[in-house]
Amino acid sequence: DTVSGDEPPSDTTTKPPYLTDPPSTIDYDDATEVFNEEEGAMGPGAITAIVIAVFLGASVLLALIVITLRKFTAS
Repeated sequence: DTVSGDEPPSDTTTKPPYLTDPPSTIDYDDATEVFNEEEGAMGPGAITAIVIAVFLGASVLLALIVITLRKFTAS
């Protein structure tokens, strides 16, 4: 009776925790390229991400300049 759990099942095999076959080498494309060679231009998502990053960077830089100017003019 295997349902009662009195004795362990005898047909189970344990697998080793490591890979028995060496991993295969697959040629991957360079994922760092944003430029799409087939279409000749970046997609709208990439352009939007770049625009948002530029605005965020400019606002942080402007905030740092304002904070620095206030700090030196107050003292």
